[in-house]
Amino acid sequence: MNLLDFFDLKCFLSVAKHLNLSLAAKEMFISQPAMSSRINSIEEDFGVKLLNRTRHKVELTPAGESARKDFQHILEYYEKTKFEAKRISEHGEYHLTIGYHGPTEWANINKLVKEFHSKHPNIKIDLTVSTWGELTRDLINGWLDVIFSEESEVAGIPVLNSVFLFRDYAAVAVPKSSSLSELESIKPEELNYVNIIMSNNKKATRSLKHINERLSDAGIDMEKATLVDHYDTTIAMAAAGMGVATIPRSFKIKGHQSVNYVDIDSDKVYEDFVLAWNVNNETASVLLFKEFCEQHKWGDY
Repeated sequence: MNLLDFFDLKCFLSVAKHLNLSLAAKEMFISQPAMSSRINSIEEDFGVKLLNRTRHKVELTPAGESARKDFQHILEYYEKTKFEAKRISEHGEYHLTIGYHGPTEWANINKLVKEFHSKHPNIKIDLTVSTWGELTRDLINGWLDVIFSEESEVAGIPVLNSVFLFRDYAAVAVPKSSSLSELESIKPEELNYVNIIMSNNKKATRSLKHINERLSDAGIDMEKATLVDHYDTTIAMAAAGMGVATIPRSFKIKGHQSVNYVDIDSDKVYEDFVLAWNVNNETASVLLFKEFCEQHKWGDY
């Protein structure tokens, strides 16, 4: 029985990628005979053919394709384990990275974090602001400990768990020069008489697509909406008087210089916000923050 190492696995994956021993050898900085020797050792250890090799081509056998997938998973898990070991060595259980999307004042998050830190001053906290899609990716990869997210972004992902925090209804950002800015609320059908600015469905996250569908269900003609690539652009266009931008109410910014906010009077348009974490990363800090968020009074949105 041969004792395989990670370099052997990387060599095999290089051959599987290039289907060429010479190119794989160059990529791994070894000679072609050395590459052939390592592949032979792997096949000898497995007792099966993983590659069909001729002078002109290299092909993966069915067993080789299966091994390729497993070797890739092994290396990915190794890198994740190494990253986690380094993180724990540097920060231990007393470190928490929190991700969220939206304005810096979103849902009074600064006050929330300050209150949590006052109760647990030994936990170092880092905040990251990004898109919901990127936050979900980083949570899956173990680069974040917890994220605040719209429920549809994390639902159905096996390695993620979440707890419900609050239901967030919709509003529109309107230019202060508009007569609509004097209203406290507006019926959905009344928005059919103004230009609605939305994030482009083709580039938006699942949650933004979700709220677009709910706006349509509430009676708003979304086919006439102006679609742009980014959420920030919708607010900028509204401020410039080019229409009204739909937003979750928790995204309201107090004292905004250029826009006012008018609530959409409909219980059909909402987003459910959750706290999500990776089931493989249930550290003491994560569990303490989860419990704190469950007990926190989030208010009405």
